[in-house]
Amino acid sequence: MMPSIAGKKILMGFWHNWAAGSADGYQQGQFANLSLLDVPKEYNVVAVAFMKGNGIPTFKPYNLSDTEFRRQVGVLDSQGRVVLISLGGADAHIELRKGDEQPLANEIIRLVETYGFDGLDIDLEQSAIDYADNKSVLPAALKLVKDHYAGQGKHFIISMAPEFPYLTSNGKYVAYLQALEGYYDFVAPQYYNQGGDGLWVPEANGGQGAWIAQNNDQMKEDFLFYLTDSLASGSRGYTRIAADKLAIGLPSNVDAAATGYVIDPVAVSNAFKRLQDAGHAIKGLMTWSVNWDAGVSRQGVPYNWEFRNRYAPLIHGDGAEPERPGAPGNLQVLGTTRSSVTLSWGASSGVRPVEFYTLYRDGNAVGQSTSLGFEDKGLSADTQYSYFVTATDTQGRESLPSRSLSVRTAGGAIDPSFPEWSSSQRYLREDGVSYEGNHYLCLQEHTSNPAWTPSVAFTLWSKVLLERHG
Repeated sequence: MMPSIAGKKILMGFWHNWAAGSADGYQQGQFANLSLLDVPKEYNVVAVAFMKGNGIPTFKPYNLSDTEFRRQVGVLDSQGRVVLISLGGADAHIELRKGDEQPLANEIIRLVETYGFDGLDIDLEQSAIDYADNKSVLPAALKLVKDHYAGQGKHFIISMAPEFPYLTSNGKYVAYLQALEGYYDFVAPQYYNQGGDGLWVPEANGGQGAWIAQNNDQMKEDFLFYLTDSLASGSRGYTRIAADKLAIGLPSNVDAAATGYVIDPVAVSNAFKRLQDAGHAIKGLMTWSVNWDAGVSRQGVPYNWEFRNRYAPLIHGDGAEPERPGAPGNLQVLGTTRSSVTLSWGASSGVRPVEFYTLYRDGNAVGQSTSLGFEDKGLSADTQYSYFVTATDTQGRESLPSRSLSVRTAGGAIDPSFPEWSSSQRYLREDGVSYEGNHYLCLQEHTSNPAWTPSVAFTLWSKVLLERHG
């Protein structure tokens, strides 16, 4: 499954395929280690960073099995989101030679089939852009891949995230744009880490002209507007990229980039309005990165999804009367057995009443409920599943998905002394139960309910550290 982004606005975020250090940020902050399932639903394009390496570049998840990584990609796909593999990165040495076209295409196809990627993002930087035969081999390989999936009725996405100075009329990335004309889906230039680089705007400063630099915070709105306008129109020395294939790339915060952070988000919304008025309805926004969006500053203060919170309404809309109900919240597990999972969630709100909720397991709908809970039965023991839930209103409009939740069913041989815990059951002192793969002894006589599961009701249950015998 390769979800379509045709005609859609995008909020794109890069995802780190490596563990956080103690102070990786430009201001010594720390990014968050995130599962793909933790990336907020507003990020409808996620670029996994990075595919790289000597010879034919490749990719491997840093902390997950191939099967689990593919499962997580599949969950995002089932939500209509796109997951790309990003080739390159600031520290990547990519060296492709003539004759590598088909081997590279084969490797990209292998990664798509192994991990479920929906496309590839070109993120070559500095010397890697025009090293060896990269400028001819990479586009040729990507054409082979796109044509391969087109033959299957699928749309393989090709995007680029170049540093903006390489998009001048004679810039290093022009060769990629020309070679992939008609093949690429969008370009998200990096409007950051470029210090005093920028553009000359003859009509600025009352017609006297002005140099507007990327690191000029006082003129940030003008920089965003004029650079994007220059790209969308092919003016002021920049090559043209159609507005509907153009997204602005910004850092999530001051730790994510040396320069380029937008202090006042009004500068972004005003630039979008000016671009719209100029006839440039651009594709959306990109950020480096979702991990930094969830990171913490040097002082330990959470960034708390500032980029998402600021700009998702700008991309996805926040009208007074949303077309769809709000996503259900607080999805949680009430209990598990070897063959079932019981879940609950919070009520959805919207302008029209909710008619029913739909529970999805591993991206597939498994049941509907008019209440705020559901028991998913017929599962395999000791197996991990991923769930999310949506709300559908009385006019048939389905909400965005809730946050995903991973659950593992109980497993192992059943000990008759420790039957599976269940709700609405009378338990006596010293009764044993199994819950989420662990054994517990009852401390107080009581009748169980969904809020008093053995893992949380420590006044009612004691976890057994050693097996009970006899």
